[in-house]
Amino acid sequence: MLKSSPVDLIRLSTNQAGALLRKTAAAVLPTGSLEQHGPHLPCGTDFIAAYLIGEEVARRCNALLVPFCPLGVTPFHLAFPGTITLSPGTYALVLQETIESLVRHGLRRCVVVNWHEGNTGAIHMAADVVQKAFPVRVYVVQAAYVAQILFGRKVGLTHGGLLEVLPVRAYDSSLVHTELAARAKGEEHSQRMDELRRRRTVYFIPRDVREIAPQGWYGALEVPGSPDPQEFIHSVASTIVEQLAEIASALGDPFPWEEKSHG
Repeated sequence: MLKSSPVDLIRLSTNQAGALLRKTAAAVLPTGSLEQHGPHLPCGTDFIAAYLIGEEVARRCNALLVPFCPLGVTPFHLAFPGTITLSPGTYALVLQETIESLVRHGLRRCVVVNWHEGNTGAIHMAADVVQKAFPVRVYVVQAAYVAQILFGRKVGLTHGGLLEVLPVRAYDSSLVHTELAARAKGEEHSQRMDELRRRRTVYFIPRDVREIAPQGWYGALEVPGSPDPQEFIHSVASTIVEQLAEIASALGDPFPWEEKSHG
């Protein structure tokens, strides 16, 4: 629970949670990781970003917000203190059983709002299992990609750069200490390696983030015309809801999601 939200399961009674699920049969699960983000950002950066964006998506969809565990699949950051990783199998099983529990209470639409790419394979594993076993549809949102399209064309996704500074500032600006982040050495090399690992055709799986950046983070921390942090969250959530609506409509389950229409 990172903020006072009327849709956050942690704050709701059983009656309130049940009523919200009956309304739309939908839940939003933010997923991130607990890993180093350099000397200037908290280790919980990915989960903070996923939670803030997921909370706004949940409110707009009249969905239950289920704060999934802050841990993720992030073995390539283990060289740095503060990183905790789960194996893909463990992560997938925890996510699978979380969704299964919600299905028992009427869940039919599950929106996973993910900020950490390392979780993607495990999320797909869990989605495959639950969709085969239960009448539930899993939508996967790669929120960091949405942010990159909207705001990051000049700076890319990076790790610990501006696109991760902004959501932390939106949550609590006192957690951002850019003054501690000395200009990263070998920035061009880090950018090139980052492009290669994210390439859609042929790419590599990092063993250690230091293969990309020896200091563990890379990317610009400020650029001219940087968006307001709250506007950043709002814009990313708005785009996500628009694209969710597009996909749901194509699947015959158009917005607004209502009690009588469970996709």
